[in-house]
Amino acid sequence: MDQDKDTIEAICRQAIEYLLRSISMKDGGGGLSCRFLFGHIGASLFERRLGTEIFFDPKGLMDATLFVRQHGPAHLRQMEVRALQGLLQNFITDHFWPIGERVMFQNVEGNLAGVISWQVKNVLAGHLVTSPIFTPETGLTLYPLVPVIVQEDFDGQAFSFLQPASLTHAWLRIHPSNPLSPDHFSCVSPDRSRELVASWLGVRAPNFEMAEKRKAAILGALALTLPRHERKMFSGRHNFGGRCTFARAGVTESFGDPSVPPLMHNATIEGFDHPWLTHLGKKFASEDGIDVKHCRALEYFYRAWPLRPNESFAHMFMAMDSILGDPSRATQAIIEAATKHGLRTFPYERLRLLLSLRATVIHGGAPDVHDAGKYQKYYADYSADPIVDVEIIAAQCLRAVIFEGLLQERPDRRENARRIRPGMNI
Repeated sequence: MDQDKDTIEAICRQAIEYLLRSISMKDGGGGLSCRFLFGHIGASLFERRLGTEIFFDPKGLMDATLFVRQHGPAHLRQMEVRALQGLLQNFITDHFWPIGERVMFQNVEGNLAGVISWQVKNVLAGHLVTSPIFTPETGLTLYPLVPVIVQEDFDGQAFSFLQPASLTHAWLRIHPSNPLSPDHFSCVSPDRSRELVASWLGVRAPNFEMAEKRKAAILGALALTLPRHERKMFSGRHNFGGRCTFARAGVTESFGDPSVPPLMHNATIEGFDHPWLTHLGKKFASEDGIDVKHCRALEYFYRAWPLRPNESFAHMFMAMDSILGDPSRATQAIIEAATKHGLRTFPYERLRLLLSLRATVIHGGAPDVHDAGKYQKYYADYSADPIVDVEIIAAQCLRAVIFEGLLQERPDRRENARRIRPGMNI
């Protein structure tokens, strides 16, 4: 649930109190020194003419950071603590003017909480409310995709899948005079490498960290549309990754790991995918605990996607644990879910053996699933690979629980090939 204005203001006043308690003008030993120039709030760098040095008490600064992370907007709880701490330190240096008026050229003992008036604290709290920490600008991060073809654009509130031709100046809300090459990366820097882009994933989020988490959930859901053999069949095709983030302050871009593994067969976004894509977008806007767990489960599934099967084994169970709840009865919960969601080809005893193999790997019995004695027993009893079976169960449970029937696995292309060319071993 969104916090009301009075609650946010109260949180910001308390946050300012914590921050001021952590700051002193003299080093009492072990303080974090911070030297900077300052001026009126909002002054540009060349307008900051006064210099000072302050000291942050590490414990007090950490208390302030954890308080803001716990009680502030939901996106802060997905940030690294050190990154949020840096934002709070920058807030103080950017808004030091009303503090400086009361402490500069004074012999100030102890921390600043006791010497700064409540009127100034309220002013600082008001600035904290409107700062990017509590009122972040929603930026757009574009991820170039190679093994994904968008046959029909999806343009949602939280994210979009676009054909290159749809990435226009108007869609990006940038002036037509800006350089733009929508079928290449980087799309806004013609002098940089010109890697060909098959499609774009655009993610809207308050910060890059949240954009990364949403990207993982989105592409984890896309992986669920693929039959298992296509999802794990990779080629030696040229693949690349990176991101381009548009915000009011400007555009930042970088190359990085590919967002999607080098699939043998391209994944597609089609018109019939729009309902489940819309359903997922609503979960990003929700702070409901169940929706948060669903997004985490998709992140786990995404992390497992490019890994070798034995490395992805534990991630599959983590994904199921995320959506099936009570850790104290994880085994029974997975058995019940597998039965409920149509996996009747896995009788109770088979599921029990599969889940005992899970316990061996996750609780330290074997660092690799292939080393576990029950791995061989499973093959001997059922003539099947337990890793493949876990992926089948996890994918089916995630589709059923998270998307309630809206997301369906694509048809197996091999079946069509077998009907067209009978007798061919594919």
